[in-house]
Amino acid sequence: MMTTSLDYGELQYGWELAYQHQDTEQPLWQEAAIPVIDDAIEPLSSAGARSVVDLGCGDGRNLAALVAAGFSCMGVDIAPTGLAHARTTARPAFLLRADATDIGLIDNPVDAVTCFDVFGQIQDPSSLVSEARRILRPGGRSSSTRSPTKTARTARARRSHPHTFAYNDTLFRYYDEDSIRELFAEWEVTSLYRRSWDDPPHGDFRPYPHRHDNWIVLATPR
Repeated sequence: MMTTSLDYGELQYGWELAYQHQDTEQPLWQEAAIPVIDDAIEPLSSAGARSVVDLGCGDGRNLAALVAAGFSCMGVDIAPTGLAHARTTARPAFLLRADATDIGLIDNPVDAVTCFDVFGQIQDPSSLVSEARRILRPGGRSSSTRSPTKTARTARARRSHPHTFAYNDTLFRYYDEDSIRELFAEWEVTSLYRRSWDDPPHGDFRPYPHRHDNWIVLATPR
């Protein structure tokens, strides 16, 4: 698995700064959930999942969609300002400030773990997979997205390693299919495919329209 010499502590803080600089009347991303949210909600609902932990919930736009779908939810994020926004958008979800790779003890294992656009910002992605596995009940499911290697990087990004860049003090890591399957080697991958969509500008963080090209992964621990 790739490693990076970037200062991960500083890069984590970059997300907090991005949330702090957003317009208080306008979310950093957008009010609507990620366009592939139904790709997670439908299979989790069909499997009878009731409790969901959303790792790296940010400002709560995806968490709000999970709550609206009827799940009992907990959102986890390291950025306190992002969580402050989530408190207004994702009620009555429980919110926890923690590193998504080590959230600490939870009362009971959960039915499902979701993780949207977070794997690209994790120094050691295997630790995120391990944490998802730890908090899942036997037979629980995980749904996640991450960017493929063909995603174009911005001209202002600073390259560290192949498929790893720093942009606005945040880490971006891209994946090919082999690296994803390696991450989930101890899981049964029930679905793995790519979806693309156009995103509007994200305030000063990424002030221009751009295209997302992501892997969608649904998996169950063996």
